[in-house]
Amino acid sequence: MDAQTFPPGVLDGHDSIKGFRLVGSDGPVGKVSWASYAAGESYLVVTVGRFSRKHHVVPAGAVTRVTDGEVRVAFSRDAIKQLPDLPQPNAVVDEQLVSRLESAYLRTRGDGM
Repeated sequence: MDAQTFPPGVLDGHDSIKGFRLVGSDGPVGKVSWASYAAGESYLVVTVGRFSRKHHVVPAGAVTRVTDGEVRVAFSRDAIKQLPDLPQPNAVVDEQLVSRLESAYLRTRGDGM
């Protein structure tokens, strides 16, 4: 499975998932603030926390299901909080961050995704 590509059919006709609630394997995590949809370059930026907001980058390959208003991922809430973060939800995701994201994705999958 490619970390940077949505699994086939998972978007289920949704052109955008911005603003959707993100749900981890163990419950609600945050909100999708931004997403990239290009095959091989796809990821979500998720805003977590009410008061001290953090923006974590989640690989598109972790998405298991999208329904109206909700995106489900195979990672736990704690695993998502360990993924790379951005200072702003619309900050540039450079190659160094993508490399860190892919490493975190593989590590998380190895921990029982």
